[in-house]
Amino acid sequence: MRVVCAPDKLRGSLNADHSAAALAAGVRAAGGIPVEHPLADGGEGSRHTVQAARGGTVTEVPALDALGRPVMAPVGRLDDGTALVEAAEPVGWGALAGAAPDALRASSAGLAAPLLAAARGGARRAVVFLGGTATMDGGTGLLAALGAGVRDGSGAPLPGCGADLLRTASVDLAPARAALAGMELVVAADVISPLYGPDGAAHVFGPQKGATPDQVELLDGGLRRLAPLLGVAPDAVGAGAAGGLGAALLALGAELVPGAELIRELTRFDDQLATADLCLTAEGKVDASTDAGKTVRSVVDACARAQVPCVVLGGTLTPEADRLYERGATAVLAIGTGPRDLDTALLHAADDLTRAAHAVCRIALAAGAASKA
Repeated sequence: MRVVCAPDKLRGSLNADHSAAALAAGVRAAGGIPVEHPLADGGEGSRHTVQAARGGTVTEVPALDALGRPVMAPVGRLDDGTALVEAAEPVGWGALAGAAPDALRASSAGLAAPLLAAARGGARRAVVFLGGTATMDGGTGLLAALGAGVRDGSGAPLPGCGADLLRTASVDLAPARAALAGMELVVAADVISPLYGPDGAAHVFGPQKGATPDQVELLDGGLRRLAPLLGVAPDAVGAGAAGGLGAALLALGAELVPGAELIRELTRFDDQLATADLCLTAEGKVDASTDAGKTVRSVVDACARAQVPCVVLGGTLTPEADRLYERGATAVLAIGTGPRDLDTALLHAADDLTRAAHAVCRIALAAGAASKA
């Protein structure tokens, strides 16, 4: 039995590589043949996931983190010349190295360096993975760092950060567009949020990035002010991704696509299903957001089209997880062994994945044997 192990990360516990390895151990123990194929949805780890499947090269360029401190930002390059840039690597949570989040001060300016490096390196196409940033500046920091004229009412330039949003009176995009001219931009987003409003970037993601209730309202008002300056429809799908970075990149002419779908395509996941008997996928929490376009939903859809049984494993399941049955999932199962606190569950996630994969594969092998009897 050939089993494709295609999980996302289990946030706070395992990255996608480690999750795939844990599933593979269970498959192997049951007598199956595992194929490790970790996936992502456009958030943290997306560039690494694609390059683990496709190879290519990686260079590092000097950049800034979300608080303006020096960091090195990787720029991936596939053999077909496509550049890969992950926003979270320079301006994400990991780059902050323990510093407290600051939604008003944080800036996306650090994303400019790897994008400019890709353009200077001759890339005709750049894929930008948006998820996991610590920023809420509507992409104004990125635009300013690319040369755009982000100015206040008196015409003074603004560096671009969350606190600057309500002061922004004009944005001249021409210099930023010129800086990236000749390079197609494809943006992989892990969320479909609009730029502002109750479901927009500030209200949905602001609190996660350290914004108080008053700051959420300030940021939402600033993003509302920014939308017409960028010429982006306020309800544009994904404009609110990464604290509004989606809107800024749309204003630069980028094509925004669902991250999970693009990464599945880039890693050639569907090719693995041609000879698969079973697919196992997993994430930390299987809930309503899973069905809205996360990695697990993408895997279930692909397996349904290929007519490959697909079992979804999760650290936690909410009632909404059952929606995946309508998509074609064979089973949706929790991996835990019983009631326990979150820290304990995170500590034992790898063992739990292995145990669950082992059990599922034993059932599948027994069912296969019975059908042949």
